[in-house]
Parts: sequence; structure tokens; C-alpha cells
Amino acid sequence: MPRVGPNLESALARRRVTLRFSLALTLVNALTLAAGVAAQATARAPTPSQTEGPFYPRTLPADRDADLVQVAGRAGRAQGIVLYFDGRVVARDGRPVAGSRVELWQADRFGRYHHAGDEGTPRDDNFQGYGVATTDAEGRFAFKTIRPVAYGGRPPHLHLKVSAAGSPALTTQVYIAGDRTDGDFVLAQSPSGTVARLSMALVPVDGREPGALAGRFEIVLN
Repeated sequence: MPRVGPNLESALARRRVTLRFSLALTLVNALTLAAGVAAQATARAPTPSQTEGPFYPRTLPADRDADLVQVAGRAGRAQGIVLYFDGRVVARDGRPVAGSRVELWQADRFGRYHHAGDEGTPRDDNFQGYGVATTDAEGRFAFKTIRPVAYGGRPPHLHLKVSAAGSPALTTQVYIAGDRTDGDFVLAQSPSGTVARLSMALVPVDGREPGALAGRFEIVLN
């Protein structure tokens, strides 16, 4: 067999290196594409937004902690069924969003909003009506409030506003699974399926106030 000259051996070696590099690059690109497709498939859909409505506080109350059933300086407690409401704020890829500001406001037992110009009676002045919580390192938040009630043709709901660095603020409403929502003018203007994505189930809580309930809701920021 004739010997291969050094120039030809060098050319063949370079060709083998180039071929291996091309194959490796093709494999990397394929894995990257597969990872991207998988990420898109597992990405969470952002929580639907809802109108802020006319009852966001005009002035924030002095007491604006996450316990809405007890107003600082008042001996009485709010009327209604106590609700322990908690959840998480996450990004679309599921990562927790720590340090988010979660605002909650809602009507009292009589369907009256506080700090928003709703001066009708009866009203429960022992209900704070508005509170703020900040998410922890795992994106968790928690409120103590009351089960929302229906009023003025609207189904029971909680108002939420979530603000986080690097993301537009999200304003939405959370409904109670099993409550009637047909005929609601806000939901009538929302895309199909919105109420299902904005509803949470309530369960009894043992060892708390008699009849207390708990509900959990995940908020996905875009």
C-alpha cells in the first residue's frame, strides 16, 4: 500500500476534527431546541387580569397588615366566616417571586367597601377591608380575612393587586369554586374559561375559629 504523504495525513486529520465538531454542534443545537420546546410546554399561563373596579381604597387605612378581621385599636372583630387565604407568586417557569407586594381588598359582611367612598349602611367598622402581604423567599403570602359575600349582582370575590420588580403589576379577582357566577357583568366581558382559572376551593380548617375556612391560590406573573 502506498504511504500517505504528511500533507494528506494533516488534511485528513483536520477533516476528522471538523466532522467531529460539526456533529457535536448539531447535537448541542438539537438538545437546546428540545429544552426550549420542553420549557414552552411546561410554562404556566399568566393569571388573567380583571378590572380594579371603583372600590380600590382612595386612602389607605392606618392599619394595613395581613389580618383584616382585627383593626388596630378596636376591641371588636369582623363579622363573617373567617377565611385563611394563602398562596404563591411565581414566574411563568415556576420560579418563586420573592419580595412581591400583594394587596387584597374586599367588601365586608354587608357588602360594603371601606376607604373607597362606599358610605352606605349597614357596615362593619371592625373589618379592615384592605391589607398588604409581602412574599417570602418561596413566593408565599398569607392573609386572614372573611369569606367574600355577594353584593349588587356580583358573586363573592377578592380583589388582588400584585407588584414585583421587573414585571408589570397584575390586578385581578379571585372567586370561590361552587359559587354562582352566571350573569356577572365583569366575567361576561372576560374570555371563556376565565372564571375557572380565577376560582379557588375552600375547605374547613380544624383548630381555628368555629366554621373557619381556608383557600389557596397561585398567581403567575407574566
